[in-house]
Amino acid sequence: MPKKTSRRLLATAVAAGTLVPALMLGAQSASASVGSTIVGIAADNIGKGACDTNSAGGTGFYSSCSGGPEAWCADFAKWVWSQDGVDVSGLTPAAGSFGQYNGGLHSTPHVGDAVLFNYNGAGYADHVALVTAVNADGTINDIGGNQGGVRGNWSATSHVTANTHFNGTVGSYLGGQRISGYVSPIGGRDASTPPPPPAPPTKNNRVIETVEGGALHEVYTDAAGWHDNAVPGIPGNINALGFSYDSTGARVVEAAEDGVLHEIYTDPAGGWHDNTVPGIGTGISALAFSYSPQGNRVIEAVENGALHEIYSDTDGTWHDNAVPGVGGGITALGFAYNPSGQRVIEAVENGALHEIYSDPDGTWHDNAVAGVGGGISAVSVQVKPDSTRVIEAVENGALHEIYSAPDGTWHDNAVPGVGGGISALAVRVKADGSRVIEAVENGALHEIYSAPDGTWYDNAIPGQAGNATALSLDLRS
Repeated sequence: MPKKTSRRLLATAVAAGTLVPALMLGAQSASASVGSTIVGIAADNIGKGACDTNSAGGTGFYSSCSGGPEAWCADFAKWVWSQDGVDVSGLTPAAGSFGQYNGGLHSTPHVGDAVLFNYNGAGYADHVALVTAVNADGTINDIGGNQGGVRGNWSATSHVTANTHFNGTVGSYLGGQRISGYVSPIGGRDASTPPPPPAPPTKNNRVIETVEGGALHEVYTDAAGWHDNAVPGIPGNINALGFSYDSTGARVVEAAEDGVLHEIYTDPAGGWHDNTVPGIGTGISALAFSYSPQGNRVIEAVENGALHEIYSDTDGTWHDNAVPGVGGGITALGFAYNPSGQRVIEAVENGALHEIYSDPDGTWHDNAVAGVGGGISAVSVQVKPDSTRVIEAVENGALHEIYSAPDGTWHDNAVPGVGGGISALAVRVKADGSRVIEAVENGALHEIYSAPDGTWYDNAIPGQAGNATALSLDLRS
C-alpha cells in the first residue's frame, strides 16, 4: 500500500535524479469554471487544521483527523475536489494515488489541477496540493493541506496554507520538494451553471455563550433566526468564560463561578454538565480558552491579578502554573495559537495592551504593544494564517481594531460606525478575512462585522434578553 505522506517544507531536499520521471500522458484538464470553483472551496479552508470544522460544516477532511491526526495533504486535495463534484474514485489518503489518477501526470499546470511532489512513478509521492493560479510570468500559486507544521508533531500542528508565485516547471523545487507534474480532475461542477439547491443547514452559524444576570445563556442562529436560551442545570454567578467546540462537535465552556474554574460541556445526547475543575486556584477574574494543536484544553486565566496557565494532559490531569516573568494588574486578556503552535496572549495590564508569548523553548515574554492607546477594558484576539494578529479592543467604551502588519509594525484604529458603551467582546476571523465580533453595548448583545470590502456594520441581535456582562464566540459554518 502506498505510504501516507505529508509536506515537510523545511526537510532536506530529495537528491536530484533519484526519482522516476513523471509520465506525460496529456490528460484533459478541467474547464476554467470548474477550476475556479475548486479554488474557491480550497480558499474557504485556509487556516484550517486537520481536526477543525471545514467550510462545509464537518470535521476535518476525510480521514485527516484520524491517527493523531494522519498525514493529510491528500485528504485535503481529495476533499476539495469531491466538494466540487469531481470523480475521486481511486484516490486514497496517499499522495501518490494522485499520480495514478486520470491517466497520470502531465507537464502543463491548469487552475484546479493537483500538483504532485517527489512522485516515484509507481504510486508513491511526498506531497500533493491544488493549483490556484497560473500567472502571466509563468509562475503558479497553490493551496495545500498539512503544510507549515512543527517538526516532530507536523500533522497535528499543520494547516491549510497557500504558496504564491513559485516556478511551476516540472523538475523545479518548492521548499526542497521537486515538482513531478500535474493531474487534472475528472468532472466537477461548472460554476457557469446554477448549482443544485443547498441542503438545509445542519449546524448553527454563530454560537455565543453569554452571561446574562450571572446565568449562562446560549445565543445562536439557525435557519429560523436568532435564539436565546438559558443553559439548564448551571449555577449562576458566572464572572468570566471562554468557549470552543471540541473535535466531536460538543460545546465546551470554561467558566469562573464565584472565581472558581468550572468546565461546562454538552454530551452527545445534548445534555449539559457543570464540573468544578480540580486542583485550580481561586480568585479567577478573567480567562481565555483554546484547544492546543495537540487537542488538550489550554486556559490562560487571571488569578488575583496574576497570569496563570491552566491546562489538561491527554489523560485528563489538570495543571495550574503561574506564568513566569509576566507583570501583574491584568484585567482582561485574549488568547490564540499562531501557525507555528506558539501561544500568543494579548493582555490588558493597568489599562495598557501587552503581548505575552512563549518561545518554542518555553521561555515567556511580556512586551507593551507600541503605538496603542490606553484605557483598554476588554480584548479579544485571533491569529491569521500569515501569523499577523487581529485584536479587537475596547478603549474607553469604543471599539478599536489593533493589528500587526507583516513588517511587525502595530496599528490602532477606531472602528467607524460602531456604537459606544461596549463592555465585553469576542472576535473570529472568517476564511475570507472578514471579522465577526459579538459585543455587549450597554448590556445588549450586538453583532459587529466587516464585509470583504472593509465596510463595518453594527446590528443589535433580535430577541436577546439583555443584561449581558460576558461572552465568548465560535463559528460553526
